[in-house]
Amino acid sequence: MSYQILMDSCGDRTVDMKRDDRISLVPLRLQIDDREYTDDGELDIRKLLLSIEQSTDIPRSSCPSPIEYQQKMAPHCERIYLISISGELSGSYNSASLAVKQIPQTQADICLINSRSASAGQTLLALFIQEWERQGYSFQEITNMVAERKDKMKTRFVLEDLTMLERNGRLTGFKAKLAGALHICPVLAATPEGTICQTGQVRGMNRGIAKLFHQIVEDDKEYMWERMVISHCCNEEMAIELKTKLKKEFPERMIQIASTGGISSLYAGRGGIIVAYA
Repeated sequence: MSYQILMDSCGDRTVDMKRDDRISLVPLRLQIDDREYTDDGELDIRKLLLSIEQSTDIPRSSCPSPIEYQQKMAPHCERIYLISISGELSGSYNSASLAVKQIPQTQADICLINSRSASAGQTLLALFIQEWERQGYSFQEITNMVAERKDKMKTRFVLEDLTMLERNGRLTGFKAKLAGALHICPVLAATPEGTICQTGQVRGMNRGIAKLFHQIVEDDKEYMWERMVISHCCNEEMAIELKTKLKKEFPERMIQIASTGGISSLYAGRGGIIVAYA
């Protein structure tokens, strides 16, 4: 059976996913000082971050239109999986939903997935689907397994720079400037509803990663996760360090590293680490 996995470009991709032409990104856009960037997976993230850091304006992002989703759907594909950033954080899920409703006739089975996550969470769901397709599961079986894994999936992250997340209204109740001055790194997580909550705070990224590691170990006592994605924003060294530490604790688990794309980098900021596991 032919299949296609579409993610809006808030999702990140691992190296093996980039080699699979059945996994595609539907670009979101960024507006920085009257200049528009298309987040198509080919952006120079370091240059993008520099533009954001030098900007006096608030960078904005915009989701794909329903037509853009439709244009990315492979015309002769039998199964299509659409994975969006949390519907509570962006209009991307609504656009994808409208795209599906507006298709007059299609022979494809379409699974529309509100990840209730972002970045590593979207990538993790895509990797599960990719593996289940390779194993020959039916469309209905995969749809059911996606729903089950999504409900159990944990998304946690530690950020050094909260400025853009706060200024764009994605994080409330936390003083980003004060945190920066005191070198405080909050440990954050996705809620079951797909919003962002704070689960702790420490001083410095090293302690933040240690706190993140402890939370992952504690989560495993309740539900034994099988697979993890670690996404990083220009912080590969720390991502590798976290992976190494986790592999010692969980040698049989699959852990993959991804680099954040443009949208994820905008909100995560330089140095951010995001993990998703289920």
